[in-house]
Amino acid sequence: MKSRTRAYPRNRPGPPQGPWKHGQVPVIGIIGEMGGGKSQVAAFMAERGALVLDADAVGHSLLTQRPVREQVVDRFGTSILAPASETDPESPPSIDRGILGALVFAQPALLGDLETILHPRMQVTFEKAIARAQRQGKVSAVVLDAAILFEAGWDSLCDIVLYVDAPRPQRLARLVETRGWTEEKLALRERAQSAPEEKRRQADLVLVNDGGLDRLKEEVNRFWDKKIASVHKRGGSPRSDRPSSPGSGRPSNPRSSSSSDSGPSAGA
Repeated sequence: MKSRTRAYPRNRPGPPQGPWKHGQVPVIGIIGEMGGGKSQVAAFMAERGALVLDADAVGHSLLTQRPVREQVVDRFGTSILAPASETDPESPPSIDRGILGALVFAQPALLGDLETILHPRMQVTFEKAIARAQRQGKVSAVVLDAAILFEAGWDSLCDIVLYVDAPRPQRLARLVETRGWTEEKLALRERAQSAPEEKRRQADLVLVNDGGLDRLKEEVNRFWDKKIASVHKRGGSPRSDRPSSPGSGRPSNPRSSSSSDSGPSAGA
């Protein structure tokens, strides 16, 4: 497993009022291997009223913001910049994420440098969104869709972490179709993350995704009704034992193999 820049929790005024770590609204972390279908799981949860925070999208957005852009260019050089815009030649050139990605995923030390710049800012964004959701009370949950949730320490924000599992051949086929990836590119990205066995061990639940979308949606709804909706109905505590600070370990209780034991489920 590669070394990571850990994110640290910030002081919050007073204890939360509600059954979950942050209050009335649970925070669900979704992890899984690339092409495994975790974003589809998040989309199904959005249909149940959840707010989805896409870590990739947050990171990409930060790269367009001037302070971050300048810090990244200072560290990695102007070779990561896209050509200047012909329609707006006065605006500064943007960072070419393809060039930047090829650079950092080939050199772990550079990936660590990029994470040092991005991850603390990403955590601040997540914390603000979670706090806003608690105050407003308009969503049923906050879903944090982040492949490197554990590596970055963002699991400390979550009440439950769900690992979406899928066979590697199916994941590769999805990535070839949707992103034009090769097996070599997938292998390169996989080497930058923790081993799947470690992430499965750390997660609270594992959802197997090796079939169709209908079955996947059934499994997501079963998980939701059992682990989320039932807590609101009975008004009690879900007794989340997830550590509130990164690196403090995981409880020793056994993991469930999925939200039910009815067999594998699936989707894209």
